[in-house]
Amino acid sequence: MVERWPLTGRGEELRVVREALADDDSRGMILAGLAGVGKSRLARVAADAAAKTGWVVRRVAGTATGRQVTLGAFARWVDDADMSPSVLARKVLVELTSGTGTAPLLVVVDDAHLLDDLSALVLHQLVLQDMADVIVTIRTGQAAPDAVTALWKDGLLRRLELQPLSRNECDQLLQAVLGGPLAVGCAEWMWRLSRGNVLFLNHLVAQERESGRLTMVDGEWRWAGTPSVSPSLVELVEQQIGVVPDDVREIVDLVAIAEPVSRELLMTLAEPRSIEEAEERELIGEAATGDAVYVGHPLYSEIRLSRCGPMRLRRLRGRVATAMAQADASDPLRLGLLWLESDLAPDADVLSRAATVAATRHDPRLAERLCRAAIAVKPSPAANLLLAHVLFLQERGEEAQAILDSLESDESAAPGFLDGVILRAAVLMWPLQKADEAMAVIAEAISSGDDDRNHSLRTFRAIGHVMAAEPGEAIKAMATVDYNKLDDVGRVVGHTLETIAHGELGCAQEATKSASAGYRVQAESPHDAIHGTGLAEFHADALLAAGYVDEAVAVAEREYRRCTNFPGMPQWMALAALGSTAIGKGDLSAALRYFRSATEGFGGTGDTGGVLYRIRIPQLVALARSGDVGAAVAASQAIALSRHPTWKYLEPSYLLATAWVSAALGRVSEASDAASSAATFARSRGQSAREVLCLQTAAQFGDTEGADRLAELATMVEGPRAPLSARYARALAVTDATGLDAASRDFEAMGDVLAAVDAAAQAASLHRRAGRSGSALTSSGRAQLLAKQCGGAVSPALAAARLPLPFTRREHEITRLLSHGLSNKDIAEALSLSVRTVEGHVYQASTKVGISSRAELAALVRAYDELETQ
Repeated sequence: MVERWPLTGRGEELRVVREALADDDSRGMILAGLAGVGKSRLARVAADAAAKTGWVVRRVAGTATGRQVTLGAFARWVDDADMSPSVLARKVLVELTSGTGTAPLLVVVDDAHLLDDLSALVLHQLVLQDMADVIVTIRTGQAAPDAVTALWKDGLLRRLELQPLSRNECDQLLQAVLGGPLAVGCAEWMWRLSRGNVLFLNHLVAQERESGRLTMVDGEWRWAGTPSVSPSLVELVEQQIGVVPDDVREIVDLVAIAEPVSRELLMTLAEPRSIEEAEERELIGEAATGDAVYVGHPLYSEIRLSRCGPMRLRRLRGRVATAMAQADASDPLRLGLLWLESDLAPDADVLSRAATVAATRHDPRLAERLCRAAIAVKPSPAANLLLAHVLFLQERGEEAQAILDSLESDESAAPGFLDGVILRAAVLMWPLQKADEAMAVIAEAISSGDDDRNHSLRTFRAIGHVMAAEPGEAIKAMATVDYNKLDDVGRVVGHTLETIAHGELGCAQEATKSASAGYRVQAESPHDAIHGTGLAEFHADALLAAGYVDEAVAVAEREYRRCTNFPGMPQWMALAALGSTAIGKGDLSAALRYFRSATEGFGGTGDTGGVLYRIRIPQLVALARSGDVGAAVAASQAIALSRHPTWKYLEPSYLLATAWVSAALGRVSEASDAASSAATFARSRGQSAREVLCLQTAAQFGDTEGADRLAELATMVEGPRAPLSARYARALAVTDATGLDAASRDFEAMGDVLAAVDAAAQAASLHRRAGRSGSALTSSGRAQLLAKQCGGAVSPALAAARLPLPFTRREHEITRLLSHGLSNKDIAEALSLSVRTVEGHVYQASTKVGISSRAELAALVRAYDELETQ
């Protein structure tokens, strides 16, 4: 019998993988299939072949137990447990890709469906940033992290679905492995039991030969057992592991409950001989680099964990946890998990530290579980504050408030920005939706607090002003704050709210300065809690309002790339920012896609805090402008029921969103009234930049009453939008169609293509009323073409301006050839007409559209042809 099974029946698949690695347009291959079909083996053979041709190969694997730990699959490159996920992820990427010299890098990721979210995002970044080629195996039918699924859904990697071996291939493999032919009955039994699953066969052959039931008789292999119903894969692997010595099985179990386990740690838990025997049987294996030890195949882990009783599992976890604690170099979160589920006496310090790490890594549910366990052992004000914070993150305001109410005033004190007072105010302001009470709590604390602590309290008071649509008061409040007296969380919060306030006031440059200061703190701080503030989202909003559309898009895209290292809320906020900027530049399809992903993420957390409400407002605009009236109406009804009183500064945006829904329903007067109400609210609160947007939108509905106010705002609000909106509204007010055409082109150049659509459409209507048919058709065609480019945008102005070319069939035919650059003679020859006939049709067509220039006629027809092909 051969020592290693040959790769049989996979020649074509191996060729496809090699081609993918050689293709400059591909970054590798996804190998998918059911457990045991040979995905890992094919990946290994392909990687070995690549290594022989000069590739540097790195190997990682997802595991069922490792999935519970952040960056579990890349643990060998993570040696500092106190780093934030972003730092850890960057370290992994650097370490993983270093030391290759000029050689290409190939990363093999086995069982990627078992990766934890951050490991999956690291894998995604390897591919997305062209840092390495990859071969990834996943199990068909198993849910995989979104970042892994995106690899093939977004076309970054090819996907190959690996099928079990055919009957003939199965027979050939068995004959090659056993070194002789199989009896017909034996081959049939093997096929029926395995159905071509290589892992089934491997375990089956090894077990049955060891048991003496599979033997060579008269020159052929026969099975001497009694036929039985085909067992499942789990049963086969259980039998395989069951025949190994107890000490070896113990090794597998120890690794399974905590993998990956460092070799050094494993040596303290078991005899070297047993570890070596487990390796020889491939029940465990060491990573190609580092000293991390894994179970040989995830199925071993699954089966051993299912076969171990609760008491045995608790004992084994206790052994590993004790060794990890003594080593004093372990991930506190992994240590806390093992300790929590072990037979060890609960240790409040271990559990509290793990809970803190879980909270800062944006896993509030796990943090709550660990925190409650720590409190059960050793209640403390600090642990209760942490639990209240964790509950606040889950928007469980009443539970958080009950815990805070149980604390004495001196027990609420804590270092840093998030102490008991601010946490209580935050719970009142967002989950409990009692902003006035929150501000009363802060005011009382300021009156009795010390000077140093009051800087944090005044920062939170400024948050209240921003939420209440009082941007000027927020800036005044922050003028009394010394940022040197704040911790990193407080500084990022302060810079964030100043970004919002300056943006509302129309001071885009100051908003960018504040945002840049916040970005610096984020980059320099190792604390994850500062990454969920939405700073980049608010910065992008300020830039959009000012008319710096390209800059806003760049901010949102940069934030999304950064937040690939932060699963959960930071990533959802980054998606929402991408959605808002997509609307800002007129890409409705992308906006809807981004908002759908963001809201699905937030959907499982509830919305008592109003974050989802904030995202649904621009999503409603995208639905209405894309013409999905049914979805827009349904979303409008839902958002009306979930309006959050704390987010008062969003009232103009909410009113504008409802205006677009009214417009989609054909209720233009109602839409115009809503836009005017939004502008009135914004003006009353000093939200000058937002007022410009409201008045611009009102003009898009045909309302010209805001023209004078826009002219005034153009001298007050920074950025190109205010003066352009003023010129646009003035042109509309004086029925200057040429001015509207110019405004449309300027809106397009600025990046606001949706506004360009409406300005061009309104120009078309004015041209038509003035009898300028050619100009009307030109403006209408341009408006429709831009609308198509936006993903099928609709609006009242566009509906009123839609005009077809008034040509006969022959005129269409001739003018289309004209638009392609053909001369009259060429057209006559192509259509078998006289040149004079062609000239006559060209003349008639030009007359109908009011155009005298042959070049203008050709340009007009090209525009309409392009519109029809969109």
